[in-house]
Amino acid sequence: MSEKLLEIDNLRVIYKTDEGVVQALNGLSFHMDKGETLGLVGETGAGKTTTALSILKLLPDKIGLIEDGSIKFNDFDIVTGSEQNMRKLRGDKISMIFQDPMTSLNPIIKIGDQIAEVLELHRADMTKSEIEARVDEILTTVGLPTSRKDEYPHQFSGGMRQRVVIAMALTCEPQLLLADEPTTALDVTIQAQVLELMKKLKENLNTSMLLITHDLGVVADICDRVAIMYAGTVVEMGTIEDIFEASNHHPYTIGLFGSIPDLENDAERLNPIKGLMPDPMNLPTGCYFHDRCQECMEICTIQEPDNHIVDEKTNHMIKCHLFDRTKHSDDLEGKMHEPAFN
Repeated sequence: MSEKLLEIDNLRVIYKTDEGVVQALNGLSFHMDKGETLGLVGETGAGKTTTALSILKLLPDKIGLIEDGSIKFNDFDIVTGSEQNMRKLRGDKISMIFQDPMTSLNPIIKIGDQIAEVLELHRADMTKSEIEARVDEILTTVGLPTSRKDEYPHQFSGGMRQRVVIAMALTCEPQLLLADEPTTALDVTIQAQVLELMKKLKENLNTSMLLITHDLGVVADICDRVAIMYAGTVVEMGTIEDIFEASNHHPYTIGLFGSIPDLENDAERLNPIKGLMPDPMNLPTGCYFHDRCQECMEICTIQEPDNHIVDEKTNHMIKCHLFDRTKHSDDLEGKMHEPAFN
């Protein structure tokens, strides 16, 4: 039986700005098991990075606020936990790989010293020579020569800087790794190398990973389960097989797959989802996706849909009125969809 590592329930996060209140997360709920890789997928502005920052409790001070909900890590309540306890968690039990490696590293400190700092903060019992040996070990693990530990971030290529960031994140062998689009700034060849590296390290350390991305190809290669986010909430969640091969999907998920170029079909134009994500300062009533949805019904404009389990074996969940059998049992079969991706 799987053991839960992270549980997020009904999380609501806002940003108070001069222009108004941004509703970033709106009842977000999901869980992660130990050793699992969960892909968090969605458009820019869906709330993916806010989710990671909330888990680390690194929302902008006095601007980003958790209004409701809970985040539990190994039964520790992150929302109500003290800053002192959070400092012990960050970098030790929970680590994060940020999107841009250049801005994640201190430009005036040698990369070896930056990795050593993590150990100095969380492994106070280690001697200086032990720390030095661990720095050499983790650099070798991520494929960097130890001779370069006395160099500065600007002396490395983008792919090598990302390896340094991964090394820092994995130095203390965390239980949970938050990877925020870790390959976005890299070219395709380096991207494949970094993903393969992360996959091997995760398997060797039995680390759980929350992979934040908009790249469904990356998700297919590395994830066990997938959560599709839209406007700060999860609209579909299931195993990798559920998302890529099952018959039933949220209309937004179908739209995401429809936006991917198909090499087998000679189409002149892509088929993007019409419209834009709703303004988080002025979210619509009902389903947040209704004004872009080709399956929109009257109830979608009035009432927010519930979560519906469409496959009890895998707990494949879809948040959509189409799958409410109590209301639409007569025409539900006509709304079923073919697999989104083959």
